[in-house]
Amino acid sequence: MEPVRGTRATLVDLLDRILDKGLIINADVIISVAGIPLIGVNLRAALAGMETMLKYGVMQAWDERIRDREREYRKSQEIKLFKEEKVALKMFGSCYYSKGIYTAWKPGQIYLTDKRLLLWNREFHDMVFQISLKKITAILIDQEDHFSQKREVLHLVDQDNRSYRLQAEETPRLKEAIVQSLEAMGLFLEENPVT
Repeated sequence: MEPVRGTRATLVDLLDRILDKGLIINADVIISVAGIPLIGVNLRAALAGMETMLKYGVMQAWDERIRDREREYRKSQEIKLFKEEKVALKMFGSCYYSKGIYTAWKPGQIYLTDKRLLLWNREFHDMVFQISLKKITAILIDQEDHFSQKREVLHLVDQDNRSYRLQAEETPRLKEAIVQSLEAMGLFLEENPVT
């Protein structure tokens, strides 16, 4: 059996090989005019995937600095909870906001803790909505039209008869979790809420 050279390598195969194994470029270029050297370029470059670079000890300090910076950034983006407050449920959602002529669904992460329900927008460090669980007196899921589609909206009513509208990834699950949290606190909701 004789070795056969395969010539059917694709660009994807080449890129995969470079990222996996790496490529080292070592070049010396001298530019001269009329036999007189004017410019010299000494080029040494390594091209590989980060995993390969780190495996061979290249760019380790840079990688550690970047990872530390990202960890610090993510920590600064996290929501600040009260002391001993525990998160029971977290999911993406939005809250209906209306002030004057401005109305919008403001997005963020919905957090249900053992003390309150809140919506946190991480990008803007903005507490979009929050309510103490003790202040919730009624909950209702309603179907609303949104660009010719039906979507489930959670209506909350507080002690002062103010109504709030929330939408979540899993609206029924959020409602169920709120009801369970209230029951665990010994609080019960109105039977037929009017929003």
